[in-house]
Amino acid sequence: MKIDTARNIFGGMLAALCLGLSTLPGMAQKFHCEADTAKAMEIIREFHNPGGDPAKICGPVASRLVGVPYVQVTKEDSLGVAEIRLDGFDDFSFVNMVAALAKTATSPGHSRAKDLEMALEKLTFRRGEADGFPSRMVYGGDWIVDNRARGNVKELTEDFSNNFKTKSLDYVGRHRDEYVALKDSATYERQRMVEFGYRTFKIPHMKRESSEWKQVGPEIQDGDLIMLLTPEPDRDVWEMGYVVRRDDGLHFIHASERDGKVVEEPEVLGRYIKRHAKEVYGWRWIRIL
Repeated sequence: MKIDTARNIFGGMLAALCLGLSTLPGMAQKFHCEADTAKAMEIIREFHNPGGDPAKICGPVASRLVGVPYVQVTKEDSLGVAEIRLDGFDDFSFVNMVAALAKTATSPGHSRAKDLEMALEKLTFRRGEADGFPSRMVYGGDWIVDNRARGNVKELTEDFSNNFKTKSLDYVGRHRDEYVALKDSATYERQRMVEFGYRTFKIPHMKRESSEWKQVGPEIQDGDLIMLLTPEPDRDVWEMGYVVRRDDGLHFIHASERDGKVVEEPEVLGRYIKRHAKEVYGWRWIRIL
């Protein structure tokens, strides 16, 4: 009886703890992910191809998520953990989830929810390990450097361009009030230390001009990742997403804050970039491995 009583007490304490945690900012979703996990596994089964090329299904997977609401996932993250959620995306969480779904669907081993969670963690966090918010990669340059070093992606930008721009990537630390996790002083100091390593950071890019775009456009594959670069001084990415090839050319699928959801832009990517000339000075070209 004593053992049963102890178990009941422990169970009650655990339930109370979970209930309390679920009310904290950024935690509620952690206890409401069963439907999202089921939907994610449905997508993985649909595109299941063990040993296949994940880059080739990033486009179709991205298309599958068109219409999902835009949510400030990164800014609302208070814990820095990998979380399977398909109920809302920002640019980064959309890119990471699509890549994780594609990599899990083409993994030669099992394709379980745990495998998806591991793939998501490896893409989202520096060195592939979730260790609080400062381990979350929030800049395109940081994300590319880390994931390229670990064999998750390859960048094609420098194969076609020798253009560079130098920036200090410190937007997050300079806008502490926008990020839930940075209310904690220790977390904020860790974030500032991370950003110290991205002072005078060299960013390769393709120019926006149409002549260069015509040269490179035919080489871009369905499912390649495009990062559109902002001229703002303290961050690098304006928008990021995957391209899909339609009859009239390449179209851009991304989590659009402007539209409030994941969208496939109706105009071809070249015209989209040209139309947003004030917001975009260039772009980077990445392929998921």
